[in-house]
Amino acid sequence: MKNTIYLLIIIASIFTACGTENQTALESKKAQLDSLNSEMSSIKAEIAKVKLEIEALDTSARSNAIAVMATEISKGAFKNPFQVQGLVESDKNVLISPEVPANVTKVYVKEGQRVSKGQIIASLDGSVAGSQISELENALSLAKINFEKQDRLWKQNIGSEMQYLQAKNQYENLEKSIQTAKAQLGKYTLRSPISGTVDEIMANPGELVGGMTSGPVARIVNLRDIKVKANVSEKYVGQLKTGQEVEIYFPSIDLKMKEKVFAVSNVIDINNRTFVVYIKPSKNLDKLKPNLLALVTAYDYQDAEAISIPTKLVRSDGEKNFIYTIKTNGSKMEVEKRYIEIDKQFPSETVIKSGLNVGDLIITEGVNSVIVGDEVKLITES
Repeated sequence: MKNTIYLLIIIASIFTACGTENQTALESKKAQLDSLNSEMSSIKAEIAKVKLEIEALDTSARSNAIAVMATEISKGAFKNPFQVQGLVESDKNVLISPEVPANVTKVYVKEGQRVSKGQIIASLDGSVAGSQISELENALSLAKINFEKQDRLWKQNIGSEMQYLQAKNQYENLEKSIQTAKAQLGKYTLRSPISGTVDEIMANPGELVGGMTSGPVARIVNLRDIKVKANVSEKYVGQLKTGQEVEIYFPSIDLKMKEKVFAVSNVIDINNRTFVVYIKPSKNLDKLKPNLLALVTAYDYQDAEAISIPTKLVRSDGEKNFIYTIKTNGSKMEVEKRYIEIDKQFPSETVIKSGLNVGDLIITEGVNSVIVGDEVKLITES
């Protein structure tokens, strides 16, 4: 019985000790939590203080500042482009056509073949002309005999002067007729008037050419003499000069190149008020074809050290032009009206003569939402 009582006392002591330890641990954790909460409150207060300090220094963090985008003024090369249409042309682009109607008997060249000036391209049926020459030559032989006879008699004072003159005239006329007939026969042989390349054969043996309803025999081109011809509005007179660099784009073949103006006409067409500009391509000649469309880009104004701004930013108060810039007022950034003097103005860009300096900030986006004195904050395009 006594042993049982001792056992119960020991068990009760163990439970009492465990309860005391748990209570102590709980109180410790609660105390730790209170300490952390206190530290957190202190940190939050410090964070709020720093935020206020940041807002005072950084205008972009202010809720009442108007968000705008701006760019810094700098000097740089400025060119104002304009574009005109032109066509590829060649002075050496000829059609081989006969002067007399006849059937083609033979074509001596092929498409793509290089030919020299004077080279035979084709022959035509000149049999009729050949027969006429034969008849005239026979008549000439008889006329020569008759003339020589009359000449001998005339020298012996035999016969009349009229007989002598008639024989002489007949003989000389037949000589001229044969020369004319031979020249006419030469027209039945077609030769190239230039050196170049056979671009197209347009007739086959047996076809009639040179008539009212028939076409030429071939086309010969020389692309080494190729050029671009563009009609330019008279408002650009004086803006394009010989030797000036331009850009040429051929949209059909997606080809771009930079070339120089070869010649500028001195006459303005009264019908369309344009003058002609010629550019001679120096490369890719094998890719260019006569009548190919060309877009020519030139520049009517250039400045190596210009201050230029988008034209849409320029404002006017009825007397002067101005733009909105940003000035620093202590820790704030505020809108300022800056009067400017314009040098040149174009649809997209305006060149400034005075009023802006390198490093100035001009408002580019949000300009319609501000007035002079507004506080702004700068944002970047996302």
